[in-house]
Amino acid sequence: MRRLYSIPAGLILGIALALLVPQGASTVAWIGQVFLSLLKLLILPLILVSIYASLAGGRDLRHIGGRALLYYLMTSCIAAALGTLIGLTFSQGVPVGLLDLEPVMPDGAAFSLERLIANLIPTNLFASLAEGNILHIVVVAVLAALASRRLQAAQRDTLLGGARALDALLMQLLAGILTLAPIGIAALVYTSLAGMDWAEILRLHAFVWAVALAAGLHALLALPLLYRLLSGRAPWRLALACREPLLTALSTASSSATYPVSKRTLERFGVPERITSLTLPLGATLNMDGSALYQSILLIFMSQLAGVDLTLWQALFIVLLTMASSAGTAGIPGGGIGMMAFMLDLLGLPQTYLALYLVVDRFFDYPITAINVWGDLVVAASLDRAPLERESRTPAP
Repeated sequence: MRRLYSIPAGLILGIALALLVPQGASTVAWIGQVFLSLLKLLILPLILVSIYASLAGGRDLRHIGGRALLYYLMTSCIAAALGTLIGLTFSQGVPVGLLDLEPVMPDGAAFSLERLIANLIPTNLFASLAEGNILHIVVVAVLAALASRRLQAAQRDTLLGGARALDALLMQLLAGILTLAPIGIAALVYTSLAGMDWAEILRLHAFVWAVALAAGLHALLALPLLYRLLSGRAPWRLALACREPLLTALSTASSSATYPVSKRTLERFGVPERITSLTLPLGATLNMDGSALYQSILLIFMSQLAGVDLTLWQALFIVLLTMASSAGTAGIPGGGIGMMAFMLDLLGLPQTYLALYLVVDRFFDYPITAINVWGDLVVAASLDRAPLERESRTPAP
């Protein structure tokens, strides 16, 4: 009975309902929204207290943070390069002007260095909490933890004990919310698939195949191989243990909402809290493997539709551009469309092609988010050296 009431079962039920009775999706949409809202309720306080507790009580944090950023850079570079190569290959046969695209105005300001700094450095903690700005919360938690190291031992211990107790309370709340996960995920998948405009998506089938191939290679080959090389452990064990956060990301299209599930899953897998508390919030804002891969392919197809032949240097520029933009998208007002408008300007493409982004993004947002989360999970698990150290100390029979 427990197998029937599970997240995979909820995912299958949502797909079946979308295929058989798509007209009923609107009647259960509220169930998915309730589940997603409850998950989002925990994100910011959990990030705040878990990062604080990890930094205030840890000793090897500089080592962990530096390796995490290096691994995130590696995975993003691999994803962007893979997307660019596959995009260049699959876009060759796409005729110029295939789609009749209407002009679209970006819904928000374009990217700029000043705006990026404003979205990185908080000026009002309560405004950041109200807006759900994860980068601001990470910065505040890091600064508070570093400042606490200057306090007297008794004061520091009081704050650290309170943060750990609050973290435990939030994890208990998460356990209760996840009892609703199969129902919530079924409703979310049902609602999203029933409303898809499949005809528009399939008109550009070469793009669909390009993204599918690149996503499959990165998720099933590149990331598992990287995990094997960095940790020396079997990647299939990690994938099997992380099915809950991966399916949650696939159903919600929100890496931020998946963070509490990812944290709980990795800690059950054996990754220490000092690693998950620091690396997963950073990954949710800075490491976007799927977005880098997807945006590079999208930009190449936009260039092909506009009749622009890309040189090798322009292709390399797209790799660097998508690596930077995928990390900055979440913190830029206007979301992905504002960042895409900025990248089109840099490549000299008309803003008309923002319409292509709007057509395909609703469909690809779900699997791309799952790849983003998979990259975060792989990096966090790769940072844990303890299992290998325990194995090396175990005497041979």
